[in-house]
Amino acid sequence: MKIREEHLQRLCRTVLSRWKEKNLIRPKADDDVLLGKMIGEVMADFRREEELDRDVHAILEKHSRELVDSQASSHVMFLKIKERLARERKIVL
Repeated sequence: MKIREEHLQRLCRTVLSRWKEKNLIRPKADDDVLLGKMIGEVMADFRREEELDRDVHAILEKHSRELVDSQASSHVMFLKIKERLARERKIVL
């Protein structure tokens, strides 16, 4: 997923402030440290999903001839393969 860094920072800042307002967390670290870790985790999650998408495309490419013969929708197959790989790799989509 492509997201601009400014948007991600604003999103994480909003989430952190709402968690604090609702007393869902009692941070022991400075907000800037927490925001840095939040942004890092979200970016790492985006990278995991991009890697998953590349792997799904590789599988589809490998079996492209079979897909043409079966008249299966490549989009539907992409989603099914992605779901299966995500489950196997314990990635939450």
